[in-house]
Amino acid sequence: MALASRAGAFFLDSGRNFDVRSRFYSEWAVAATSSLPQTTPARSPFQLIESRYFLNPEFDAKLTPWQPFHLDDLSFRLALWGFYDGIYDYGTSQYVRAWNNLQGSLTQGHTDTAPITRTSQKISAWKTYVYQPDPVLGSYGEVPFRINESYLNFVKGPLFVRVGRQAISWGESDTIALLDANNPFNQTLAVPGIFQDVDEARIPLWTLRTTYNLFDTWHALSSGFVEGYLVPGSIDTTVSAFPIPTASPYSPPQADPQALINGLVPPSVQGPIVDQALGGILIGIYDKLPSRSMSNSRFGVRFGTVINREYTTSLWYYRTFATAPVPVFLPLDLSRAPITTGGKGKGPTQLITTIDHGLEDVFGVATSFFSERLDGIVRAEMEYFLGEPGFVPNINIPFEAELRAPGLKPLLKALGEPATPGQDHGNIPHADFIRFELGFDRFFFWRAINPYNSLTWVTSYVGQWNLTETFTGRNFRFGGQQKATNVGVRLGANAQNLTLQTINKLHTVATDFVDLYPYESFVQTHLQTDYLHGRLTPSITGIVGLDGVYAFPLGVTYRFTDNMLLDLKYVLIGGNFYWPFGFFNDRSQLSARITLLLN
Repeated sequence: MALASRAGAFFLDSGRNFDVRSRFYSEWAVAATSSLPQTTPARSPFQLIESRYFLNPEFDAKLTPWQPFHLDDLSFRLALWGFYDGIYDYGTSQYVRAWNNLQGSLTQGHTDTAPITRTSQKISAWKTYVYQPDPVLGSYGEVPFRINESYLNFVKGPLFVRVGRQAISWGESDTIALLDANNPFNQTLAVPGIFQDVDEARIPLWTLRTTYNLFDTWHALSSGFVEGYLVPGSIDTTVSAFPIPTASPYSPPQADPQALINGLVPPSVQGPIVDQALGGILIGIYDKLPSRSMSNSRFGVRFGTVINREYTTSLWYYRTFATAPVPVFLPLDLSRAPITTGGKGKGPTQLITTIDHGLEDVFGVATSFFSERLDGIVRAEMEYFLGEPGFVPNINIPFEAELRAPGLKPLLKALGEPATPGQDHGNIPHADFIRFELGFDRFFFWRAINPYNSLTWVTSYVGQWNLTETFTGRNFRFGGQQKATNVGVRLGANAQNLTLQTINKLHTVATDFVDLYPYESFVQTHLQTDYLHGRLTPSITGIVGLDGVYAFPLGVTYRFTDNMLLDLKYVLIGGNFYWPFGFFNDRSQLSARITLLLN
């Protein structure tokens, strides 16, 4: 293979019913800016932050000539993914040190309760970031590999059926996939669409999908079809993975959960009585995965048609798991504390935050058409997200509720503090959102820039409106993300000013968390063209939030041959510490990728 001067597709039979393709790339990225104080661990310009290897072999088979069922088409597709990032093996040393120093524990389960019985089960950056185990088929051992697509296609007359692992995308996803929520996304590389291609970040699911062509022409409608899909919850309840705190170059700017205990329980509160009663406090994160049951099935139905032979229009409804999970407190777990076992408990007391992945319903409508006046394609889409899990600090993580744990009464009595009535845990509020996109795409010539080839321009205005906050006044925040300070992150509680005598005043400080305004929006645009007979393709993408965040991925692709490509990319990101990607405002980076194609 190394000596071969030319290669093409491999066909396994003379009828070309079977063919093999493959894509391999190696991508290296370095930091382009110094990190801000809230980012842990710190990094400096030109430090290595990514060394990713990606292999994507594909096998397609047309089985129609050998099938006895008189189908119009029978075909099969298998696409495998192999990936590995060497950042912890030979990359910048602070990330492997940060992983070794992680003290927080992470447990995953499918039940409503969260007993963290293995306190040594630290948050694993290797498993989440490097190996990314398959949630349905398992991890294949410690091998960074998964079956990405595996499905059969059946066609008989107007009926099309696809069954197997596949991706569904009904919403727009030009860069940031705000309206694309059918499938979960891999968020280990932060925001899909900026540091990682959206299609590569999307996680396929085991799905039954059907399409039925209803009519060719019916009055003003043409090309009508209805489509439906089902992801059985008894088989596949895959959701987006919990982001790694502190130990990845793309970690959200949050501190180690266990390290926060030093701020939540300051020396003024600690003492012999507390130590003897609680046996220490362990911060635990419980990633509550959806249970494998048909009640957690994802499904959808869509109708599409062309109106007046001009407006390509579709209507849909689907049920899915929210893309972003939300945190919620469980009751303070005192089961191993001395005060609950007659002084014989070995502790520690556990303060557990559940990461909850909730279901929501989505209703959508979209249309697109060619405008002669604008000489381009106009796109419009609107989706209504009903019952999306939200984050209101005083509801999700009420610190004052921890003082109401039943087993804590002896300690409070010893401190002379009365037990306040109320719930001893958090709850999850829900919100209704309208999300929309208005886009415009066109090809045009600008001879001063490119005298021979056209430029491709894709742009859109994207927004979301929190109806629940607008009409109820309930102040939602962004998913538990804490505000940045010059010394790290805020605590989310007023614990630093408390003593044993004032511990009953402990409460959540909502303003420590990043606000989510009732109306949010951003503009995204992409421009590219070709030079040197298609060998050189420069491009620029701009994403600018109206609240002061911005990202500009600039790239150029050079095609050495049909089988070997070089990509150079610079991502400039900055602005306010805010939605939707401003939390990574110190993550500007330079990257280079070599891609080999067998096609």
